[in-house]
Amino acid sequence: MLRRTTAGQIAAIVLAVLAMISLGQTVARNSSYDQLDLLVDVRHELVDNYVEAPDQKELVESAVRGMISSLNDPYTIFLNEEDLAPFEKQVQGRFSGIGAEIDVSEDYMQIVSPLEDSPAWKAGVMAGDTLLEIDGESTKGLTMRDAIEKLTGEPGTTVVLTVRHRTGEEEKLTVTRDVINVPTIRGFRKLADNHYDMMLDPINKIGYIRITQFTDHTADDMKLKLDQLQQQGVKALILDVRFNPGGLLQAATAVSDLFLPPGDRIVSIKGRSTPEQVYDAKDEPTLPLDVPVVILANEGSASAAEILTGALSENHRALFVGTRTFGKGSVQTIRQLLDGHAAIKLTSAYYYLPSGRCVHRKGEDATLWGVDPSADCYVPMTLDEIKQMAETRHAGAIDSKLTEAADGVSSQWIEQTLNDRQLARAYDAALGKLNTGQWPKVGRSDVDELVKERKRRVLLAQKERIQEALDQLDKQLTAIDKGETLEGSHVVTEKLQEAVEAGKDINPDAGTIDKEGSTLPPAGK
Repeated sequence: MLRRTTAGQIAAIVLAVLAMISLGQTVARNSSYDQLDLLVDVRHELVDNYVEAPDQKELVESAVRGMISSLNDPYTIFLNEEDLAPFEKQVQGRFSGIGAEIDVSEDYMQIVSPLEDSPAWKAGVMAGDTLLEIDGESTKGLTMRDAIEKLTGEPGTTVVLTVRHRTGEEEKLTVTRDVINVPTIRGFRKLADNHYDMMLDPINKIGYIRITQFTDHTADDMKLKLDQLQQQGVKALILDVRFNPGGLLQAATAVSDLFLPPGDRIVSIKGRSTPEQVYDAKDEPTLPLDVPVVILANEGSASAAEILTGALSENHRALFVGTRTFGKGSVQTIRQLLDGHAAIKLTSAYYYLPSGRCVHRKGEDATLWGVDPSADCYVPMTLDEIKQMAETRHAGAIDSKLTEAADGVSSQWIEQTLNDRQLARAYDAALGKLNTGQWPKVGRSDVDELVKERKRRVLLAQKERIQEALDQLDKQLTAIDKGETLEGSHVVTEKLQEAVEAGKDINPDAGTIDKEGSTLPPAGK
């Protein structure tokens, strides 16, 4: 029952709901009507009786944000009038920023993936990093809008990021902002005329194409490169979508269509209120079906990159080498509110692979999400290996190192000289397929044991943090007994509290890396 019908935004919502209810309909207690009635009553009490006059607009917006936060979905957000202006500004795209896609995980910002050759990439920001601070300010509880505002800025300006890598190591990184305009299709190396060489191994005719994003031009550019490789007599292809944060759905389906025969399922989209949409390959493939394909993906491959990876691997068009993908498989819809003065961006549907598996990771309890590597193709890389690989790619380093490959390209040369173990294993797979007609074993598949070991490592890391905090407390107690000045006791207490909750600092779905450098897969694979 409404005790007060002041002309506020909440009352307007209630009236809109009531307008949709038939006049003769009996409304039971605990219905949506009663729940909205509770919302209006609480607002009335606060506005009339709270010790200080509250900001009524903030009351309503906070109630809306509270409803949305209960969904535990970082991709569903409310945008007020102040939010709408910077909404189009993303941490990737054609503007001045750091060039990385971010997400919200456990109240902190998480790096989904830095764009290749972006300022973030060059500074050492890695996929899966937890972004702890921006210019010395904690990101805990920071909104996506505020994060974007802090990370973007004029070209040449700097921002200092404090990140926690997947190893648990914390590092301060200075990133110099720049205009982000990254080509989406790249090859093995850049030639003198600034074009890319797409042939990794000219002797065995193994090509290599790397996709950094999915944009309006990606499919057309990919077709041109595939035609170029065919003119060079390509016999096998390695397709690299590692650290690709995604992009346009249409681009992912169009690129998939270049590899698959007509009728093969690429992806489907469906939601509670969204009718299922099915995307199948339509045209004859640009790359002949007798040319084997190896696709490289990892925990930094998200969204559209996962669609391509899943479409090719599950249709047996490509062998997937690498690690489980990120698990960003949701569709967002923008709904205008208050005559365009506000909006809600809500998750309306999920992506589903040809097998029916949902790509999206739904909370920390999820077991199946993303795309898994093919059998015997789980190939992890350590954080140091990834950093070394990135450094090799920069500033034409590959061009200079090619002169060292006097005997031609080999998997050993790729791993030792280019610091890219995953590419080396992909090369082994392609070469083995060409030589024997069968895919060789290039990685691991003992999933159950790896999952147990991953959990063990998480618990050990938690134990080490607790022990470290306890050791610090022992020192404080000793200092008290000796009559020494006690300093920093609050810091130790905070560390102990953090240690007790250490499991929250280790993302169980992203995998962990042990001291020997073995990357363990996500739980539940």
